[in-house]
Amino acid sequence: MTLVARIKRQLGKSALIKSIHSRIRWRFHVVKDWWGAVVWTRTTEVQTPLGFKLSAGFHPAYDQMRNGTFEPDETALIARLLEHVDRFVDVGANLGYYTCLALQKGKGVIAIEPQARNLKSLYRNLVSNGWQDAAEVMPVALSEAPGLLTLYGASGPSASLLMNWAGYSPRYSQLVAVSTLDNLLSGRFDGERLLIKIDVEGAEYSVLKGAQSTLKRSTAPMWLLEVCLHEFHPSGFNPDFLRVFQLFWENGYEAYTAEAQPNLVPREHVQAWWLSRKTDSGKFNYIFAKPTALDGVIARQAPHTVPAL
Repeated sequence: MTLVARIKRQLGKSALIKSIHSRIRWRFHVVKDWWGAVVWTRTTEVQTPLGFKLSAGFHPAYDQMRNGTFEPDETALIARLLEHVDRFVDVGANLGYYTCLALQKGKGVIAIEPQARNLKSLYRNLVSNGWQDAAEVMPVALSEAPGLLTLYGASGPSASLLMNWAGYSPRYSQLVAVSTLDNLLSGRFDGERLLIKIDVEGAEYSVLKGAQSTLKRSTAPMWLLEVCLHEFHPSGFNPDFLRVFQLFWENGYEAYTAEAQPNLVPREHVQAWWLSRKTDSGKFNYIFAKPTALDGVIARQAPHTVPAL
């Protein structure tokens, strides 16, 4: 082994070096998000490998959406779940990647997105695919009560109602209208099977507090939720992480990891994560569904759960 190779190997073993490298990469990612939203605002339209057209800007995640490598496990899982529902509710729709996936499969869609720049791309993507009359777009944020709130961050897929989320600068912000999921769905779609995706960058618990009636619908929705414990949160720890799971458990739901073969997440494992302030599932996207709701969606083989710490 050459001297250079030995040095690289030793550096690769250093936790400090890895941490510094990870931080530098993330700061570059944040700068690219700002550049793509504020300076280089041009968009590029392509035919994605999934079969629909997508117009998007400079953000690294948008490159993945265009080339078919964005959240591969979640994309495949949502595609399968859509076969078992009547309507898709896309909370935090961004520019409409998952909205387009659902529309392509002939599902009714409600796309909820407050960010003005994202909405322009969302509208463009609906029109480009001929779906301008197929989706209902709600240009609002969701929380526990209606009103107005500040949305922080450039457009991208990481704008948040939490200041300093994922290291994004609070200097770029805007005031947005806010409603609740219960207000938007009240008295509608009775008896329909709903798949509700929530990707709201740290504000999940507030959205769920405004969805108490939706959680209790007679035909229980399936939910796909991004919720982080120690990743991206401005304080380094999400104080609502356990409350999110408890709210679902109190309403009779089970939790699963959102991956190609979802695994049951036992309550004791979530409690262990909470006490240690760190998850070991390798995931921060989870499915919440009533018992047996995923029959026919996932293989019911020998029981398998994510490991506890």
